Amino acid sequence: MNVFEMMRTGEVHPLLFMVIIKAIALGCLCFMLAKSKNRNYRLAFLAGAFPVINFFAVLYYIGVPKLERSSSKPG
Repeated sequence: MNVFEMMRTGEVHPLLFMVIIKAIALGCLCFMLAKSKNRNYRLAFLAGAFPVINFFAVLYYIGVPKLERSSSKPG
């Protein structure tokens, strides 16, 4: 059965569908922000996809400064 049909008949609550879409969207946004700022992008995706803290995670990754990669060569 189609997901939209299930929402229409009441088998799946529309709020659940919207929470999943929001979690994926904010997780991807945190992923892209963390990758552009040289941060841990796996942790960023998880923090952005977790429904309670995802808005705080987005604000954190917007405000955090870019981490410089240091290439320290011995010698």
